[in-house]
Order: sequence, then C-alpha cells, then structure tokens
Amino acid sequence: MMSTLQLKPRELKIISVIAATHSIGDAAALLGMAQANVSKYLSDFETRVGLKVFERTTRQLALTQFGEALLPYVNATLDKNSQLVNFIADYKHEKRGKVTIYAPTGIVTYLARHVIHQIEDIGDIRISLKTYNLDRNEFSEGVSFPDDCDILITYAQPKDESLVASVLTQYSVTAFATVEYLNKHPLTGPEDLINHSCILIDSMLVDDANIWRFRVHGSDDVHDYRVTGNYICDNTQTALELARNNLGIVFAPKESLKKELTQGMLVPCFPHQEEWWLDLTAIFRKREYQPWRVQYVLDGVLNCLRQQIAQAVHGRPELGD
Repeated sequence: MMSTLQLKPRELKIISVIAATHSIGDAAALLGMAQANVSKYLSDFETRVGLKVFERTTRQLALTQFGEALLPYVNATLDKNSQLVNFIADYKHEKRGKVTIYAPTGIVTYLARHVIHQIEDIGDIRISLKTYNLDRNEFSEGVSFPDDCDILITYAQPKDESLVASVLTQYSVTAFATVEYLNKHPLTGPEDLINHSCILIDSMLVDDANIWRFRVHGSDDVHDYRVTGNYICDNTQTALELARNNLGIVFAPKESLKKELTQGMLVPCFPHQEEWWLDLTAIFRKREYQPWRVQYVLDGVLNCLRQQIAQAVHGRPELGD
C-alpha cells in the first residue's frame, strides 16, 4: 500500500540527477556509482511505486507524466534533507554545507586569486562565488541582498538595515585612458567628458549613457556628469581591456589599475585627480542568525582581506589586482 511506501534519499537523488541529465550513464558518472546500480535503484523504485518515472527512448530518458508531477516533490524533499543535514552540521560545528559569496567582477577575481585558498581546513564546505555588479541606483538607494547570498562584498550600503555592513577600506574612483588617447583627444576636466568616447557599464546605463561622479578639486562638492560612448561592457575588467587599446576613457577604482599605472599603460585623465570615493563593504546577516559554516568562511575572508589591505602599503597585492 502507498501508505507504507518507504522512500530512500539515495533513490530520490538518483531520480533527480537522471531527470537533469536524461541519461543513466551520465547520472552514474555524476553520482560516482556503477551504471548497473543506478538502473537497479530506479527499477526498484518504479516497481514499488507501481508507476514509471521515465520513458526509455533510443537516445535518452524522458520524464513520464507521473515523473513530471513527481520531480518537484523529489527536489523539494532533497532540499529539505540538505537543510536538515546542514542544520545538524552547523549545530555540531562541522565543516559541511554551502556558502555563497557575491561581489563585483573585479572583487570576485581578487577573491579567487588571493583570498579563498587562504581559508584553511574547509572540510566539506562548498564555497560558491557569484558576480553581482551594482546598478546606478544602488549606489544611492542601497544594495539588495540576494536570497541565496551569505556574504556580499560591494561598494554600497545594504537596503535592509537589519544586515551588518562592515567597511573594509575606501576606493578612489576616477577616469583613466592611455597616453596615446589623451594626446589625440586632450581634456582639462570632467566637464569635457561629454565630447569624448567613454567606455560604458551596461548595468549603469540610463538613456544610452552613464553618470560618472567626481569630487570637485579643492572641495567636498560632488558633481555628476553624463557620458556616452561607442562601447558598452557588463563589467569594469572588460572596460579596462578596451581602454588599454586606445578605445576611450574608463571610470574605475585606482586600486584596480596598480599594474597599468606602474607600467604607464593607463594614466589619470585629470592632473588634479578629481575622484569619487567608494567604501568597500562586506555585508552579511547578524552572527546570531548565521549558520556556523558561514561564520567560519566569513571570518576567513574578512581576516584575509584586512591583513592584505594593511600590507598593501608594503607592496603586497591590492584589492582589484
């Protein structure tokens, strides 16, 4: 009888992976099991239930009508089981489960290059790095915290005031170009940018333009300037590559151009270094609401970043390199 049916987590996982791959062979490879064992688990499940989950074709497996209706319940059960396992692991301070970190493109690259490998003994913790580039409104209105996010490293304060926002350092942001570009297209101040080819960031587009912000030289006043150009990128790193090829002016954190500035590949556009200051901020939930695995990774990331920021004056890697 269906009321006495016992469902095994292993067979539910097998059904989920077969549904994703449409292949018993591919599912077996992903699960690290023998193909014959995967087939047996599926066959035993279908026999006990009395319904087929998959239609077998010559090329692949396709879900039956029952399988289509069953799959959301299978995945929901697996998700709940994963949450339970993570809860027990967190309570026991075991290094198990997933931690998701979001950051802009350059910072994600920096974390991958200089930070993540320094977090020792992560056990079975899985660290997921995802890109989150800010749009223009988030600088003033606050940044959203993605649903699956555990740690967000960004340049703005959070919209949700219940979140913790820890400022790590400040970034000086201004305009850069090659010497060749500036020799051909001289400019004296930000007000001249309207006549120049500026390399735009897609997430900050407003009416095919970007708004670049500069502090007025010799004061604390900040002015916004509308800029346009022929090239649009979805991240600053790509924009820098275009600027290196004399295709226009890029608006970027000075810290991310350390190598280019040292080697003279790019130079500041303005002699007085009109600049806009951004706070590099780590955003996360209060510790009493954090799973232990998140606290473990958070402490590792923040300690490493703070040490590297402190060492930057001694020639060590700087954020954005």
